[in-house]
Amino acid sequence: MNFFGHAVVATRLRPAPPPGVVLGAMLPDFLSMCGARPRSIDDHDVAAGVALHHETDAAFHGLVPFTGLVRELGDRLTAAGVSRGPMRGTAHVAVELLLDGALVADARACDAYAAALDHDAAGVIFDDADAARFALLRARLRDAGVPRDLARPESVAARCLRMLARRPLLAPRGDEPAAIARVLAEQAPRAAVAAPTIMHALRAVMEPSATPGAPWHRGNPAGSSGA
Repeated sequence: MNFFGHAVVATRLRPAPPPGVVLGAMLPDFLSMCGARPRSIDDHDVAAGVALHHETDAAFHGLVPFTGLVRELGDRLTAAGVSRGPMRGTAHVAVELLLDGALVADARACDAYAAALDHDAAGVIFDDADAARFALLRARLRDAGVPRDLARPESVAARCLRMLARRPLLAPRGDEPAAIARVLAEQAPRAAVAAPTIMHALRAVMEPSATPGAPWHRGNPAGSSGA
């Protein structure tokens, strides 16, 4: 699950999660994006959100509706002439980004995302160089706002191609970038239709006692104080 998806899960698990919990739910992805590693996390809400992130990923990556979409996209990319490395590099990440594109219509999650980026992260302790990397990423994300561009498959393709270009074994060559963009445009409606099913399946794993159809809220995630 991509970082915005983690913000959505955090807001659906609680009706009004503290911004620190939402920030923590996205934090492992942010750290991967900027190459920073905290020495410690002394903010209880952020730490609870980080725990929620790992709980969510453990459930999400085993969901049959998600793995089925990844397999389907991989097959379509292969049929379009995309070689094994770029195909494997694209399929998993692109499905996550396409799902984010379907989830950006969640207004409450969008508000929680913006509040999380503004949360005082003084309790996330970095060395100076990593602190600068994390601050730069947060500033860039604030300036960009909610990633509504992910609702457009061409934007998802552009993001995937940028990520793949940094990894020689996965970098598309020749006509492969155009093939990837074309297949993602074809796959985007499938991801949009599958998004509610995937979110319901995730809830079934994370909240097995929940009543079907009830609002997706529970008590304090990962032990958050709710302060």
